[in-house]
Amino acid sequence: MGMELLQSLFVKPIPVTGLGRLGMLLPLVLSISIVYKTIRCDRVSQIPAASLFLCFTILVCMGLIGVFLLAMFNLLA
Repeated sequence: MGMELLQSLFVKPIPVTGLGRLGMLLPLVLSISIVYKTIRCDRVSQIPAASLFLCFTILVCMGLIGVFLLAMFNLLA
């Protein structure tokens, strides 16, 4: 039963709309920042704080870019 559900996701994916899309952004950015900081940090004890800071930085910058693009769209439309 579980394998059939997993196989059916490749044929008919579950629609993710609205806030669900933003909810999927946080784990994606967090995992990318953890992997990046794991490669870049010299000591293992630096990884959690550095990856959280990078995650926060990426999310804030993406938010600012989104607000800028929305403002430009409203001005030019």
